Amino acid sequence: MKIITKYSRPVMLMCSLLIYTTAGAMPLGAQEAGKVYKLERAGLKLEMQALRPDVVRAFFIGRGFSAAGALMIARQGCVFRSAIGNGAGAAGAPEIAIDLRRWRILAKGGAGAMRIREEWQKIWRERQIPENARTAFYWALFPTEQNYGPTDYNWGMLTFGLAPGERFDLVLRWEYGDKEQEMTLKGLQCAQ
Repeated sequence: MKIITKYSRPVMLMCSLLIYTTAGAMPLGAQEAGKVYKLERAGLKLEMQALRPDVVRAFFIGRGFSAAGALMIARQGCVFRSAIGNGAGAAGAPEIAIDLRRWRILAKGGAGAMRIREEWQKIWRERQIPENARTAFYWALFPTEQNYGPTDYNWGMLTFGLAPGERFDLVLRWEYGDKEQEMTLKGLQCAQ
């Protein structure tokens, strides 16, 4: 019997895509860890759940990262799969506007910003990560700024730059029409 120790990039990509897209069909323990956080308030509809470090590593290895690069994301990313959208169902309802630079993390080490696309791109350039892997990472994350009309939504990953298992609160800020909104989600935890 021959043991396969190396997979082609297309096979790894297909496996990673299958893992990510079937998250809802797989048992919680097989894919993700922790509580599903849901919020629907003042136009904002948010759902997020921490991804286990082993799932994060597999996902990014499948997108061209070395094992060491994928491990760094798993150890420092605190990655959540997320869906963000406009909860308004009626035509003509106000848009919501999100700018992730305005969201704040409150952890035992103090307050800070999320790790957004642009910050990660600087890290990857400094580490000389191949352009194809940087591009795949960029598109896996939520856009830093986005507007959502009624019923619009987007899926992607949010990263918080914390270690596995770390607990934090997340201050959300968004605009609903012309009104500024703010809410704090308490007791979030990075997967272990």
